[in-house]
Amino acid sequence: MAIKVRPKQAVMSLPMIPVISVVFNLLMVFMLAPSAATAEGFLATNLPKDSGPGPVGGKVEGIRVELYEVGPGGVYLEGARNEYCSIRVAGRELGGDFAALRKFLEDKRDHGLAPVTPVIIAPTMGTLHEWVVQAFDAAVAARFTNVMFAVPYE
Repeated sequence: MAIKVRPKQAVMSLPMIPVISVVFNLLMVFMLAPSAATAEGFLATNLPKDSGPGPVGGKVEGIRVELYEVGPGGVYLEGARNEYCSIRVAGRELGGDFAALRKFLEDKRDHGLAPVTPVIIAPTMGTLHEWVVQAFDAAVAARFTNVMFAVPYE
């Protein structure tokens, strides 16, 4: 008696390693994308809870350093985003000179202002982070130890 042997059918299978890699990559994208979008435009800080200016919403007295963007002529223009920086402190215009800001703050310290006096850096929304850091550096160089950041204003 003759036995018929059937030919084996080709078994089709997908390679699983690339599929698993794609699934994990998609999982990472969907987990991280929403958290990045919510924090956009904010500087996250980790400040101690046991010290600070007091309750939220309270007015802090100190030296207010306002940073805003200006056009090439030094005049505030609506839409002159990120061209030049201008500094206003205690009603005085200092242009974009962070060395003048440092000198102004050092003069205040030399005339008896305490190092714990708050220096509040208040940028506009169009102000570059570079300018905020330069203002912070000027306050620290003038030996102030209580430097704060105000919420950016329009």
